[in-house]
Amino acid sequence: MSTVTAMAAIPEQLQAKFDLGIWFALFNWPNLTVAVQNEWGGPDSSDKRDWIAGQISDLFASEASTDAEDVEVMLLQVLEDEFGVRLEDETEVNVAREIMAIRKEIGEGNTTTVDRLQKKWEERKGKEVATGNVSVRESNQEGEWDSVDEESDEEDDVEMGDAPALVPAKPKAEPEVDDEGFTKVLGKKKR
Repeated sequence: MSTVTAMAAIPEQLQAKFDLGIWFALFNWPNLTVAVQNEWGGPDSSDKRDWIAGQISDLFASEASTDAEDVEVMLLQVLEDEFGVRLEDETEVNVAREIMAIRKEIGEGNTTTVDRLQKKWEERKGKEVATGNVSVRESNQEGEWDSVDEESDEEDDVEMGDAPALVPAKPKAEPEVDDEGFTKVLGKKKR
């Protein structure tokens, strides 16, 4: 953490507004929206976005000196751990700055930014934010051997004809029983 002066604690009556502001900041983040829409975090990806908002709120509640860098680190870590996304566009910086601005305003009793974000969300009728500028580049973390196997499977395919007809099995020799009731054992060559 960098050394900054601790911000004033958020008044209880404004804590819910701050939590809502965090949620709106995350909801308006195109990268996270793409991850949620594509369920990269599994079928509960939307719930994970809500969980991240709660984790950020808890971070501020437990550590008064939380700064933008702490929020950035948390965002990057959660995206990688929960959604398998590694960001390289540094959009987390803007999201963290927006959350810090919301925190500063809320600490001063001002809810302008949260109200603006809420109005923007309501105008979209709760629909996801547009993600037109997000660039997704997949990389195979498992290694390049997967693609080699797929290629070799296709190349090794051989056209096969019909299977040969089945040949009936040789009848099994009946065991010989002598006068005393003993079964005579035959060697493999005599069968």
